[in-house]
Amino acid sequence: MPEEVTYEPHNALMRVRAWGVDPIADWIASKKEVVQLSETHGVFYLLVDARELTTAPSILDIFDFGQDWPGTIKTAILVGEETSEDVAFVETVAVNRYKQMQIFYDEDEALLWLRE
Repeated sequence: MPEEVTYEPHNALMRVRAWGVDPIADWIASKKEVVQLSETHGVFYLLVDARELTTAPSILDIFDFGQDWPGTIKTAILVGEETSEDVAFVETVAVNRYKQMQIFYDEDEALLWLRE
């Protein structure tokens, strides 16, 4: 599975690191873990590091994923060059459904936005 989900209790922050070829099944599995961590620890901030992602799922899968993203989890996504358009589409779908999601190229900016 080219995704790693972690929780940082000292920061009240969840992180997902994605790399390589990343099928929708991995995105869904990570989302399930994130939702469980959020419910267990009462944390609602997520930083996704997708800078090493080389291939994203299909546009239809991305659309469904963004549409079904939990509205309670504020999500900042760090993007890389290879999949920036795909990840931007996830953001567009989520934001159009009134979910707090934004893409960034700088981790410090992403963390600052999460805490606003």
